[in-house]
Formats: sequence, structure tokens, C-alpha cells
Amino acid sequence: MIDLPDRQFSLGAWFASIILLFLVILCVPLFIRMPLATDVVLYDVQAETVLDGGTLYQDMFETNLPGIVWLHMLIRPIIGMSSDALRCVDLLFFTGSVTLLAFWSRRSQLSITGMLWIAIALYAFYFSLSEWCHFQRDTIILLPSMGALWMRRKQLDRLLADKQIRVASIWGWAFLEGLLWATAFWIKPFVAVPALCVWLGSVWLLGQWRRSLLDLTGLLSGGLFLGAAGIAWLWQTGAWPWFMETFLEWNPEYVAARKSGWTLMRFAQFLYRFYPWFLLNLIAIPLALIMLKDGWKARRKAESEDVSSPASRDESLLALMYLGWLFQSMAFQHLFDYVHPPAHLLAITVIGGYLGSRYSQHALGWGWKSGMALFLLLVVLTFPAFKPDRARLWKTCLLQSSDAELKAKLALLVQVDWEDLAAVREFLAEQQLKDRELHCYNSTLIYLYPELGLQPATRFGFFDSVLVFCRKHRGDLHQAIQDSPQKFIVTDLIESGFNRETALAAAESPGKNVPPQYPVSLKGAYPWSQPVVFRSGRYLVHRVERPLGKFIGGGFVPTESDVQKFLQRQKESTSENSDRKND
Repeated sequence: MIDLPDRQFSLGAWFASIILLFLVILCVPLFIRMPLATDVVLYDVQAETVLDGGTLYQDMFETNLPGIVWLHMLIRPIIGMSSDALRCVDLLFFTGSVTLLAFWSRRSQLSITGMLWIAIALYAFYFSLSEWCHFQRDTIILLPSMGALWMRRKQLDRLLADKQIRVASIWGWAFLEGLLWATAFWIKPFVAVPALCVWLGSVWLLGQWRRSLLDLTGLLSGGLFLGAAGIAWLWQTGAWPWFMETFLEWNPEYVAARKSGWTLMRFAQFLYRFYPWFLLNLIAIPLALIMLKDGWKARRKAESEDVSSPASRDESLLALMYLGWLFQSMAFQHLFDYVHPPAHLLAITVIGGYLGSRYSQHALGWGWKSGMALFLLLVVLTFPAFKPDRARLWKTCLLQSSDAELKAKLALLVQVDWEDLAAVREFLAEQQLKDRELHCYNSTLIYLYPELGLQPATRFGFFDSVLVFCRKHRGDLHQAIQDSPQKFIVTDLIESGFNRETALAAAESPGKNVPPQYPVSLKGAYPWSQPVVFRSGRYLVHRVERPLGKFIGGGFVPTESDVQKFLQRQKESTSENSDRKND
């Protein structure tokens, strides 16, 4: 057994507690009033459709497994449709993950002070992220995944400490762990990579093949049990054939589109948004490899001297979890911000555990201390809540619920112009629309459906995204709009290709509802040829007239200059062909 650090609160622990309390008091009101990401609202719309008797995948298209929709179906009837309430739930989920992460290195001589500083770093990181990363699948599944990791640690402890442990006990504990991994898998299947890394690592640390095989059967049984329950739900609700069609016919295109998103410019933008936190991976990766090397040495020592090292096992499991998670997020997923917070949270835990252990051994050199001070300075300089304009909103966030004006001021990623969108909502509310009579062409407009209490015109909530990612299915998309009873279409000029200056330019005359570069000469193109009846900033409301027209290009809107150039080339080509015929 190792000597655990003092459990009493030291002066350093009290200081860290005050810092943590200050961080929470400062950031939580600002966090709760921030807007929800478009993906989160889409899951709300999908969940509401199913709760109202619709069929997932048939009535609402979804490229992912249904776990996140199930979660929204469970939560929303309890808390209502408030964005503030859902953010409170997000904070509860994240606090659960913080607790499991901060306590992980307890057996590695990590003091209470060290755990508090890890918690401070974890909260500071999450509060510095844009709304695109909040209540997203990748961060949500960290909670059941960490629960499974704790169970894996307990299973290893039991197997190494008790040579006479019962078969049923081994299998039952693994079964429960399998349920947790499967819960995460139903929400996002990429968790299988870190799960596999952790289990293979535990086999290596255990060195008992028969027990490892028994353990594996329990894990797989738990996973298969929950997998069968999910499939039964899909079958019972009639979603199964549509689920299979989506994953076999639509998803290959969506997955293949991942490569096109990993460009140097987008990667640079990603690093900018995650600065300075992404720098932690440069430290955490070599530290994780060192932990695995030390774990190998400890295992060999245990074999020769029959001395167990729980702390070394814990470090190895955490290192495998981190490296596996980082690998799958970089190798298999799209370059979307919300994919990457869990790897950074694990990196913080890896570094925090290592530094805490070094500090308790009085082995923290000036190099580490200087690096920590520099990183702390970078965090303070870039931390959103420390910006004066944002800090001044604290009292407002504490006393009132979020509205369009407050969301506009708090948003860290400007995907939506909230006050202009509110004007669109007010105009559409006056039209007394019914379900399926409104079509939001761009994914950034998904907020209008729940705010107006309407079901989308088609089953494609993110219509433009599907149009871009699934080009082979454009015929299905066009048939969907033809069959829908839509009366109004809303478009977002910036999301459709205009730059902000062009999209927000004032109309040339009071009678026009469009900016000067809007393609008024374009005919027969959906939705751009539909008449514009209302404009608010970058957003246009079109009244639907049949025929609807065809999709053009990549689904983006051309400028009037582009249309005129095209028409000129077409005219010249026609003239040349006419001259050749005359000759």
C-alpha cells in the first residue's frame, strides 16, 4: 500500500477552494445565458418529433446513432424547452465528469489542493469554449466513459488482490462496465477506440489471460444487452429500416466528406479558438507515453517482487484513455470544435496528476514552475469572462433570462445574428403558419422551428448541410421540397456564401428587400428565385411560388455579378454557335 497524502485542508487547499468558488460564481451566470449550438437545437426538434408520434430517421433525418435524441427525449419533458434549463443540465453533466477526472489521481499522491487545481483548470477550459462545444455528444459521453474507466480500475484492483474471486463477480462487474461503454457508444460510437485501448491496457496490466477472457465476455454482454435494447426500440418504433438506409446509403458520403474539411486554414482557425489550451497536448502526449513506460516497469517489478503499484496502474489507464481519445478525434472525425474538448480535458488531468505527484515529492523544478506561470498568464489574458464587456453582463445574466440581445452579446462564435433572427421570427409569427409550411434552408436557422412551435417542411432539419455533404442524394432532397406544403422559405446569406459586408449591404432602393449583389437576374433556382417578402440583416424570407426551381452549384447563392457574367458568357456562346450555323 502507498501512503495517501494528507486529507486535511491546508492553506493551499483553502486558497484553491476560493479560486474555484470565484470562477464558478463569475462564469456560471454567463454560461447559462449563452445561446445553444445549432446541433443541440436540431436534437431538440428531432426529440419533439418523436415524442409527438413521429419516427426518427423517417420523419427527421439524422446521420448519427439515436442516443443523443433519446437523451433529449428524456430531459426535455422534465425541464421544458428553455435554453437556460438545458445549459443547467449541461453543467451538471460536466460537473460529474470534473469530479471523476479530478479524483482519478488520488492514489498517485495527489493532495486535495492538487485535485482542486485540476478542477479549476477543467472548469476554466470549458467556460472558455464557444457555445458550439456545449452540451455536445463528445463531452456528454465523457461522463459514462469516465464511469466505465473507474469501474475498470476497480476490476483490476479486485482481480489482482483476490486470487479466489468468484466468476460471477468478475462477469457481473464487467457487465456493468459494458453498460456504461454502450451508453456512450449509442451517443457517439467513436468512444469504442479509447474503450478498446483501456481494455487492452488492463489485459496487459493484469497478465491473467483466463480472467481477462471472462472479463471480456462480461463487457461484451453488457454492451450487447444495451445494443439489443436500442435496436428493439428502433424496430418497435418503425425506425429500423430508415436507420439502415441512412447508415448504408447516406452516411458513406458524409464520412467521406471529412477529408475535405481538414484544410490548413480550418485547422489554423481551430487552433486559434482553442488557444492556449491546445498547447497542453504538446505536454500531455509525451507525459502519457512516459506513464506507459513507467507502467511497464512497475508491472515487471510486480511480477518479480510480487508488489502491486495501484498508482502506476491508474496512470497507465488514464494515459491509454487520453491517447485513444485524442487519436480517434484526429483520425476519424470531422474538424468540428465540439469533437475535441474531451481530449483536452483528459490532457489537463494527465498533466495535473503528474505535476501534483511531482509537487508532493518536492521534485517540481523551475522549468515546470516557469511553464505553469506562463500558461496561467496566457489563460488569464484570453479568458472570455475576464473581458470587461463580458464581465459587465454578469449582473444582467444573474437577474434575467436569456433573450436575443443577451445571446448576441454572449455568443463566442458568431453563427447567428440574434436580433435580426428575432425580427424574422416576429414576421413569421404574424403569418399564422402550420406545421411543415416553413422551410429553413440553412442550418443556422434551426432555432425558428421550436421558437414558432412548427415542424420542418421536410425531414431534413439541416437542409443545406445535407445538400453539401450528400451530393448523390440531391434528387431525394429535391423530391422532399416538391412534396412538402411549404409556404415560406428562410435563407441565411452569410451561411450561403456571401461575406458579411455583401450580405448586410443596404438595398439600392426602399422598395427592394435584398442587398445590391443579390442575384435578382437568376431564374429557376431554388430557393434564390423565390420572391423575397421580408429581410432582416443577413436573413431573407421568401414566399413560395411553384414551380420551385432547381438546385444550383453547391447549394450556395451566387452574386448578381456572377450571374451577369454567366449570362454574358451564355449569350456569347449562343452567338458563336449561331454564326457557325450560318457559315
